[in-house]
Amino acid sequence: MDTPSLQKLLDDIKAQIASGNKIAAIKLYRDATDAGLAEAKEAIELIAAGKPPKDVGRTPQPDDAALQRVSAAISAGSPIEAIRLYRAATGVGLKEAKNAVDALAMQLNPSVVMARDAAMRRTQRLALVAVLIVAAFAVLIVVLTQS
Repeated sequence: MDTPSLQKLLDDIKAQIASGNKIAAIKLYRDATDAGLAEAKEAIELIAAGKPPKDVGRTPQPDDAALQRVSAAISAGSPIEAIRLYRAATGVGLKEAKNAVDALAMQLNPSVVMARDAAMRRTQRLALVAVLIVAAFAVLIVVLTQS
């Protein structure tokens, strides 16, 4: 983010804080930085106290040992553990950690990620069909009982 737009963002955030609207300030910060909720809340509290937020615009990277542990968890088929390890190593929010782990998984084994996503879509379609079938039976039962 260039300096003029960064200054405008900071001015907009300060205006929201001054009007007592911390939630809007947090939303502005999250939209501009893609920060997690906890990270954005901390940044807004720092800005409200007249201090600069930590590492504005810089995404922390895990060290090599942490990256190996995250990669091992991904390879073992434990994405939740990988996200937990990534968050512990970097201090980022859940959304940012999930995005980073997904990107790393895609680098490590793109075919597995694509297969997982395809399976997720199939499962969602099956769940939708099941809900529609249950709804149809419910309607049928109501119609038959009213006859």
